[in-house]
Amino acid sequence: MTATFATPTRQSADIHLRWIGRLVGMKLTGTSGGPQTKTLGLVSGAVVLWASWPALATAVGPAPPFLTLGASALIGFLFSLLLAARKGAAHTFLSLPFKTMVFVALGLMGNNAFYIAAIGRIGPAEANVVHYLWPVFLVLLASMLQQRLPSLLQALGVAFGFMGVAVALYPQMAGSLDGIGVLLGVCGALTFAVYSVGRSLARIETNVVGPSLGLAGLAALSAHFAIEPAYWPSATEWLAIVLMGIGPFTVANMLWDKATRSGSAAAISSFAFLTPLVAMGLLAAFGLGNVTSNTIVGALFAIAGALLSSTSRRSATPGQREGKD
Repeated sequence: MTATFATPTRQSADIHLRWIGRLVGMKLTGTSGGPQTKTLGLVSGAVVLWASWPALATAVGPAPPFLTLGASALIGFLFSLLLAARKGAAHTFLSLPFKTMVFVALGLMGNNAFYIAAIGRIGPAEANVVHYLWPVFLVLLASMLQQRLPSLLQALGVAFGFMGVAVALYPQMAGSLDGIGVLLGVCGALTFAVYSVGRSLARIETNVVGPSLGLAGLAALSAHFAIEPAYWPSATEWLAIVLMGIGPFTVANMLWDKATRSGSAAAISSFAFLTPLVAMGLLAAFGLGNVTSNTIVGALFAIAGALLSSTSRRSATPGQREGKD
């Protein structure tokens, strides 16, 4: 997943905790067809597109990870550039600071490359649960930035997150568990958490994902030619790669960005917690992954861990004004 996060307020190191910490108990209300309903539709579309990533990555099949990532990222970049050009904003699109492009490109490339590699070794449903440790890592990193120990609820949330991974991987622990695959999934989650913290600290409100996809694509393709065997995807694999570049990489972030600018960032971001369950539903619907009761329960534990580890922050900052993207 490649979410665009809110930019910081005065206490920029706390923004993700403020965002996530007030999710519980908040909801989108409004009459049918009103602005809240439109916002809900935008968020739902973003979540479904993000959740399609494991299914599309599985459909790519044996294609090398860096080739898949590089081609899909370049397609996403070109699609974003065409949309910007239609609005007469191509110059703004291409004027993103280079240091920001490098950071975002590394975050996107590392996160998704680890994720794809983990899918190939431990399975898409299992990798999906492992990758969803990123909210737990996010809370731990934020605590480190604030130089404080995690609260009791946060510690309990961390425990729930790792319990979810253990439950999801339990059937493989009889002797077929791929430790490298698990480590790759953990690295992907940690990379996305570090990327998210960096985005929250950056003072840039414009679209950073679209322009950075070009650099990420070039870097990934360079890695492909350097360390991966030559490979030409089939027509079906190319279709999945194109859909990855346009859907999870581009349109999902556009929908999310528009939603956060038209509604409560804290309220709508609660729907992001549904992503792993929606992803499993898509895997099961298309027969692309071994979705078992263990992986479903593991995902529920991971979601509970993310919510628990962030809820305590809500009571710690009751009077803070909500930041918006």
